[in-house]
Parts: sequence; C-alpha cells; structure tokens
Amino acid sequence: MLLRRLLATRQDDAQLSPEIRAALVESLFAPLSSLAVGAIACGIIGAAVAIKANDPAILATSIAIFAVGLLRVVSAVIYKRRKLADDVAATQIWERIYEYGAWGFSALLGLLCYITLTHTTDATLHLAVATTAAGYAAAISGRNAGRPIIAVGQLTLTTLPLAISLLIYPDWLHKALGFVILMFIYGMVDITLSIRDIIIQALTMTRKEAALAARYEEQANRFDIALNNMSHGLCMFDDQDRLKVWNARFIELLNLFDAPIKVGTTIRDLVRYSIRAGNHSGRGVRSIVYELTRGLRQDHHGQVFVSVDGERIMALSRRMMADGGSVVILEDVTERKAAQERIAYLARYDDLTGLPNRNHFRERINEMLEIVREGGNQIALHLIDIDRFKQVNDTLGHPIGDKLLKEVSRRLGSVVRTGDMIARFGGDEFVILQSTPSRRQDSGRLARRLVKALSVPFDVEGHRIDIGASIGIAVAPQDGIDADELIKNADMALYAAKGNGGGEHRFFAAEMEERAQARRALELDLRDALSRNEIEVFYQPLIDLKTGEITTCEALLRWHHPERGYISPAEFVPIAEETGLIISIGEWVLQRACQDAAKWPAGTKVAVNLSPVQFRDRSLGARVVSALAKSGLPAQCLDLEITERVLLEESESTLYTMEQLKVLGVRISLDDFGTGYSSLNYLRKYPFNKIKIDRSFIADLGRDQDAPSIVRAVAGLGNSLNMIVVAEGIETEEQLRQVKEEGCHEGQGYLFGRAMPFDAIMEKLQASPAQRANLVAVA
Repeated sequence: MLLRRLLATRQDDAQLSPEIRAALVESLFAPLSSLAVGAIACGIIGAAVAIKANDPAILATSIAIFAVGLLRVVSAVIYKRRKLADDVAATQIWERIYEYGAWGFSALLGLLCYITLTHTTDATLHLAVATTAAGYAAAISGRNAGRPIIAVGQLTLTTLPLAISLLIYPDWLHKALGFVILMFIYGMVDITLSIRDIIIQALTMTRKEAALAARYEEQANRFDIALNNMSHGLCMFDDQDRLKVWNARFIELLNLFDAPIKVGTTIRDLVRYSIRAGNHSGRGVRSIVYELTRGLRQDHHGQVFVSVDGERIMALSRRMMADGGSVVILEDVTERKAAQERIAYLARYDDLTGLPNRNHFRERINEMLEIVREGGNQIALHLIDIDRFKQVNDTLGHPIGDKLLKEVSRRLGSVVRTGDMIARFGGDEFVILQSTPSRRQDSGRLARRLVKALSVPFDVEGHRIDIGASIGIAVAPQDGIDADELIKNADMALYAAKGNGGGEHRFFAAEMEERAQARRALELDLRDALSRNEIEVFYQPLIDLKTGEITTCEALLRWHHPERGYISPAEFVPIAEETGLIISIGEWVLQRACQDAAKWPAGTKVAVNLSPVQFRDRSLGARVVSALAKSGLPAQCLDLEITERVLLEESESTLYTMEQLKVLGVRISLDDFGTGYSSLNYLRKYPFNKIKIDRSFIADLGRDQDAPSIVRAVAGLGNSLNMIVVAEGIETEEQLRQVKEEGCHEGQGYLFGRAMPFDAIMEKLQASPAQRANLVAVA
C-alpha cells in the first residue's frame, strides 16, 4: 500500500508546475541552519562515540559524516546565492545535488549505528547512536516530506541498518527495540506521504489562502499536540464554571470515555458523568459540586489532594485567568504519594521486621533521656545479639534467616510490656528500651525472660532452629545519660555476655570499660608488633610413635611485649582475628615457617595453623604459593592445620579452597578433632591427610573409662580413611603407652618437648638417630 502511494507521488511530481516544483526544492535547502545543526550534531555524536569506543571504523565513519554534512551546508549556501526559480533545468540539478548528499549523509549515519552496535557492547554508546539516528529520521520525515522519495530514502538508509543491528544483537531487549524501529520506519513513511499530500494541497491554493491556512493549521496542530500529549489532565472553565477546553488525559484520569463531554458542559454535569463512571462512591452530586466549586473559587497556588475512586490520589491545582475563568490541572500522584509514604516509613522502621529502626530508636531514647535528666525515672537499654545466627544463614540460606528474624521479633514482642520499645539495629542485633524499671532486678528479670524465650527452638518452614541470645544491659542515669554512651556501655556488657559462651545477660560495670581500654591498647600494640620484631615463631615437634623420629614441627606464635612481657596467643590471636590483623600476621608466619623448614633435614614437615579469617581470604592460595616459592620448600613438606570453626562457615567455598591447596601438593590437617560439630561428616567431605585428637581426650586417659574407647574409635576411623592420627597433649609415659596401643600414628606434647625457638628445634632435628629414638620410650 505504501509502495503504491510512493510510486504514485513520482507520477504526480511530473505534473507539478515549475513554480510548485521550485518551491518544493527550495524547501529542501531551507532553513540553512537545520542542515548545519544536523551536520554538527551528528559529527559530535560520532566523534564522541569513536573516542569512547576507540574503534578505527567508527572514527572513519564519523569523519565521513562530518565531511558530507559540511559539503551539504556548502551546497545549500551556493544554492541560496545562485538559484533561479524559473529555470526548470537548474531546479532539477539542485534537487539531484540535495538528493545524493542527503542519501549519502543518511547512509553514513546508518552505517555508524550498525558498526557501533556490532563492534561494541557499551549500552551508553548504543543509546547515543540510536537516539541520534531516531531523532534525525523523525526530523527529516517532516522536513523533506515535500520530496517523499528523498525523505523515504533518508529514513530507510538511516534507520534500517539500526534496526538490523538491533535485531541481530544477542540481547532480547535490543531485538525488541529493533522490531519497534521497523514499525517506526513504516509509520514515518506513512506520515511523510500524508504530509506530502497536505503540502501539495496547500501549494495548489492561492498564496494568501495557503499562507493563512498553513498558519492556522500549524497553530492548531501544535496546540492540539501539546494539549493531548501532556502527562497532566487539563481543563479550562469560563467565568460561569462551564467547560471550554479539555485534553485526552483529563478524560482518561476521570474515566469519562463514554461521557458526552462537550463545550459548555457544567461542573454539575461533569460530576454526574464521573459518578456514572464509578468515581465518588457513596457520595451525592450536590455535596461534590459544593466542594469543587468552593475549592475552585479559591485561588490555590499549591495542590489539593483528592481521591475520586478510593484508590488513586489526584493532585488538583487551579490558576485564575484575566476574564474570570480558570485553568484546572489534574495529576495522578498515587505512585508518588505511595513512594513518599514508603520512604517516610523506611526512614523510621525496619523493612524486614516492621520494628522501629535505629533512627526511630534515637528519637525515642532522646525523648526519654530528657525526662531522666530532669529527674524522672530511670530507663534500661537491652542490647540483644542472636547466638549462632550466622550458622543459620550459612547452612539454611538468607531467606530462612530473614524469616527467623521475623519470628524473633514477634517472640520479643510477646515478652516485653506495653510501652517498652523494640527496635532492630540491623543484622541479628535488636535493642529493647525498657521504660521506668523501678529496680535493677526488674531489668534482670526481663533479660532472663528474653533469653528463655529465644532459647525455645524455632520452626521455620519445617526446619528446627536452635539459637539463643546474649544481652548487654546499660541503665540510665547510672551508666550514662547520653544515647551514644548508653549504647557503647551496653555493647561492652554484650561483649562480656558473649565472652562467657552466650545465652546469658550481663549488666555494664566500670571494669568492663577498663578491660575494653586495655584490649584497645593491646590491639594498638599488636598492630606494630611485627614491625618491632616482637613476634617470634616457636616450634613443637610431632613424633612418629613407632620410630621416635620427628616427622613434623608445628609453628606456634609467641609475643614478647617490651613492657607486658609474654602475652598468650589465646589473648592476642582473637584480637588479631576480629581486627583482620591475622591476615598480615598469618602471612608472615607462613613465610617464616617455610624459610625455617627449608633448612631442616630433608622430609621434615612444618605445620602452620590457619584461622577462619585467613581461610576466607581469597588470596590464600597465592600466599601459600609465594611462601613455598621464596623458601624453596617442597609443597609436600607444608602441613596446613585448620579447626572445625573453618568448616562451619562456608561449605562450598571452603571445599574449593581446600581442593586448590591439595592441587598444590600441600597437606591439610584437622586440628582439635572432636570438639566441634559434625566431625564425621567433615572427614567424609573434605580432603584431610591428618586428624589431631584434641588434648582434652588424651588428658582423660587413666581418669575416664570412656576416653580410651574414644581414642580407639578415632584412630580406627583415621586408619580406615588412610589418614594419619595424631594424639595431642601427651604429657606422661602412661598416656604415651595408651595412645600407641589404641593405634595413633603420631604424638605431640610436653613429654616430647615444649614449643622452642628455631635454634633449639634445629638442634633436636640434627641429633643422632639414637638420640632421637630416646624421645619415645618403648612401651
């Protein structure tokens, strides 16, 4: 259909008078500024895309676009100076010049789109060329509609390559956009031909009639387009409140599609039509008209919010006109109001549990502390941390963890009194603001009820979940009358409660702050301990229980503080783990241990302990490779020891890291076996070479009749899995005899030697075989 219309235009052109033909050609070159702007704009976009994409093809195309655009501008300038309106031959030549230049420019712009979409994946570049091409195509459809062959050619050469490149792009959204562009081409061709018909009709009228009709039509079309493309509903009333003008959005917002709206319709009629459309449920025409007319008589400069159907919210604003009439603008602000209300809610409440958040808590505690400062009752702040919550997230997933937090919030709400505030600070941290506890015992009783309530197992989607709670309590005014101070003191009390294993509450005490300050000072000293050479590596031997040979030496940290003296690893290692210092300290230990072990007799291994924090470090493998490479120690001589704490945290990533280490040839041991959870499952799942029975079981030999059975069972399990079994903490000859009888392969403990510096362990390793054999007495 469009093709027949396009071909028909060529036949019609042959019958045009020279004057009309000349006028059409003149319209091609005017206005000159649009040609210049088009060339410059397209050249700028092309250059910008070429620079960002750094693609030679795009750059070459961009240069060509600018060059052809410049030639078109130059030709237009020459035409303006030399054209002869009455010279038919000259008119045809200039038309051809414009035609070839326009097609060349359009083809290059289309090529730019195709190259950019096929050579790059940057969505910003795609957006730049697509919008430029679409805007150019839309502009030429109206500008060159008088010569439809030229306009259609430009449109096709510009947008067809864009559509093709979008359709072949792998992303489905690009394909959808390519399909829309094809529809756009079809629509713009139709519009171009329609505009051409209008132009021809206008040109065949008398000059005066054509000019007058064109002026009025253009103004009317612009007004109509602007009015009906507004996102707001608009209507205009005269001084008698009768409708004069309205737009399509006004009809849409009030659902008045079937109403007989016409000029002169009164407000009463509009209300009647609106009620028929389902608006203003349960209200009468008279009351609605009264409210509207009263509102419209007032000169509002703001907005009035109304709901016409009980769901959508409309913003109504009115402006008076000089003749007594008014313009009313109607806007659907339902989503905006909902978003504002949502933002206001989230500013004060937790999205997951619906509890007040930290901001809301701040408002409340500041109000209550003001009363305390004025001599009012005391308040108690309970800071609650959920025990073992991380394990729930790691094993059952975050969705279950979120549902558990909702259940926790509901259970907390069933315990506290009306008037007490429960807030969620984030994660698994809750806070209860207990108002007016008359005695310290009242706060203690509430804390015990909270701990008891959260110790009862939860059932979340069929999963039985056993958690608990640790609570730190600070009371105002005794422990402070400032919100930050109370939170800090409650946090210190919470730390003390968790330090005792969790599942209990602690009140803040002054000595807690002293311990916190001491711990902070220890942390600061620890940060500089490596650079001051205060940390050393000692070694404790592991003995082959059959031969008495030293098979492995375990690297153990020792810190000699210049003022505090010897500091136990049990004291500073947890601080290093919490602060992340264990990463740098652990790397230093690994490097030093490998360097020392490289000097030992061939085949002697070194064991290095890894904390869960180190194991979470994604560069652990690279650090191990670096230590081995720098020292020259064979990988099979490095034994990395981990505890079940590592295995509790992340199963998949942990298994991946361990397999990486195994590929390197490094040996892996499970330390403190039997003190954690699911030990048998870990032995089956993870690639261990060695398991070390925890010293607590060895210490019970001779005292607990079940201890030998446990050691025997672990040794048998290790043998069946081809793992070396090590008995830790051997201190007596009797313990040595029993672990040998129960099938352990290696032993470690004070009986064979305490941890010692490098020189001392080197001396033991260089001892004669007979001397080394004496380390193990023949049982």
